[in-house]
Amino acid sequence: MKVDLSPDFKEKYRNLMGERADKLFDAIQQDSQEAFRLNPLKPNFKNVSYSLNQPIEYSNIGYFGEINGNSIDHLSGYVYSQEPSAMYVTEILDPQENEKILDLCAAPGSKTTYIASKMASKGLLVSNEINTKRVKVLSSNIERMGISNTVVTNNSPKDFEKKFGQFFDKILVDAPCSGEGMFRKDPESVKYWSLDYVEQCANRQQHILDSAYKLLNNGGSLVYSTCTFSPEENEQNVDWFLKKYPDMHLVDVRKYSGMEDAKPEWGNDNPELSKALRMFPDQFNGEGHFMCKMVKDGDIEEPKERQINNNLKKDDLKFVQKFAKTNLTTLIDKNWLRISDFLYQAASLDSRFKELHILRNGLKLGEFKKNRFEPDIAWILALKPEMLKTVFELDDDQFEKYLHGESIILKERPDFDNKWIGLSYQGKLFSWGRYSNSQIKNVYPKGLRR
Repeated sequence: MKVDLSPDFKEKYRNLMGERADKLFDAIQQDSQEAFRLNPLKPNFKNVSYSLNQPIEYSNIGYFGEINGNSIDHLSGYVYSQEPSAMYVTEILDPQENEKILDLCAAPGSKTTYIASKMASKGLLVSNEINTKRVKVLSSNIERMGISNTVVTNNSPKDFEKKFGQFFDKILVDAPCSGEGMFRKDPESVKYWSLDYVEQCANRQQHILDSAYKLLNNGGSLVYSTCTFSPEENEQNVDWFLKKYPDMHLVDVRKYSGMEDAKPEWGNDNPELSKALRMFPDQFNGEGHFMCKMVKDGDIEEPKERQINNNLKKDDLKFVQKFAKTNLTTLIDKNWLRISDFLYQAASLDSRFKELHILRNGLKLGEFKKNRFEPDIAWILALKPEMLKTVFELDDDQFEKYLHGESIILKERPDFDNKWIGLSYQGKLFSWGRYSNSQIKNVYPKGLRR
């Protein structure tokens, strides 16, 4: 599809880039580069059906290539489709285990799931999205990838300020922007572009950065990124931020092949801006991006926490332990939290989260029903096969039938006697099955069937 660039866009970048602008315009007319990422939270995570012969230089789990959203590798959370430029944002953030990290503009979840994969289910990741429709997609992607240490919130950045001042060790602001760097991947987005829209985005980004500063602990790191070329949203915003908050400092980020220094001349001639980086598709094998890393002066202060009540009822523990004794080999019983009739292994029991609109707090284990406990699909996607008493491997025909919502009739009576079993295809857990009388009854969520 031809990308119909506006005259204002072309004039702007000819003025900024001179003769190179035409090379940029030509690159925007080329096909976008497909890539995907593996999920090290999964057992034997490199056992996928996609070629790993084209690794991405700056990511040890990223590869060039296209994936099928209906494949078992995708359904079971072994792979995540992610644009190659965007992968580098998480590498710059450099998440570590046991840190408190905030992804402030997280939907649809590509960077959040990458961050979580580096945290090894330890520490706390808060993934926030202000848009009520997009936050549901974010939550479902976190579920699919088997992530257990994440609180998903649906709030404005300012909602965090009162309770979470200087709380986070690292913050990612992958800011909503004018999207110029993604024009060839999403040609429809060109229709929304205008010079005024760029100014509106830059203004909104400043408000988000203001909130991020207040939420960042002393000694903490803030990564700011956009998928646009616009100097107003990139160099000029960073220059504004550094002048407003003199205790924030840019640090050098490594530039790989095709990456280049940001442009100090586009940001009030601030020489520090060369520490940031840009990716232009005429030089880099990916879409257009701007990224930088800033560090806050001072010594880290450990925030005090006050835990909420877990809301467990008298018989809850009995029902879950009964389920576990019959169906599991291992039960992790830390941070249990009951919300309505659902049981979570909470990512945090900190009382401050009561002030926010939470979609998901950690791992959803299941639902309490009359005199019993039934497991949720989120739990099976986070389990390893050895944690289950029974894993049943489906063949090709059985797998397709189960995805369609059909039950599986077994020709021979199996030698297991527990009711809830893990279902696997090509060695990958993807669903619970409810076994009874030589039949595996279908409990695959209706919204995931095809």
